[in-house]
Amino acid sequence: MAKRDLSPREEEIVALCVEGLTNDAIAHRLDISVGTVNTYWLRIRLKVGGSGRTDTVVRIIKERAEKALRDANVERKSLLDMVAEREHHVVELRAALALFNLAMEQIKSTVWATDMDLVINIMANGEFPSTHFGVKWEVGKSVYEIFKTRDPERPEIKAHLDALEGRESEVRLEGKFSNIVMRVVPLQDEADEYIGCISILNTVGPDPA
Repeated sequence: MAKRDLSPREEEIVALCVEGLTNDAIAHRLDISVGTVNTYWLRIRLKVGGSGRTDTVVRIIKERAEKALRDANVERKSLLDMVAEREHHVVELRAALALFNLAMEQIKSTVWATDMDLVINIMANGEFPSTHFGVKWEVGKSVYEIFKTRDPERPEIKAHLDALEGRESEVRLEGKFSNIVMRVVPLQDEADEYIGCISILNTVGPDPA
């Protein structure tokens, strides 16, 4: 894969998605909760990329088709025709919205997931505009760019660095971000290795004197 190989359970979830199962159906088939299925999709998207479940699966199919082409020296046109047909099937699934967009229908927060370099891979803006304090908050930007600092002792940066080492924290930010409370939690894979962090930002009232 583009970053890391999928685990056996992640492979299983992708295969069930291709079969046309919804997240609820996948949870039932594997005897796990829907929340656990959503967590697996988050891990898969951090490894593969993609704007949502369908786009992520399409990326996996494309990459594996290209690998098959290289390894087996299959005629390119024939294989790409097969991939196009499979992509059409995947796009028609419409089984689930992106993980964080679903969450944002229920809570008014901004949520993002970063990799180990603190680059945002997934983002949903529930509270803040796409441009905030002169910086466009979007996938591909780093936390350092969002907060315009690389100072490891600044609360917004320290909270993310702590999460990469397994420590969860909640901080009220300072300066122009003083109306934001941010909770940052570690994100681990099935082997309990840290692969990034999840940040939830909420606006609050003035800091009491």
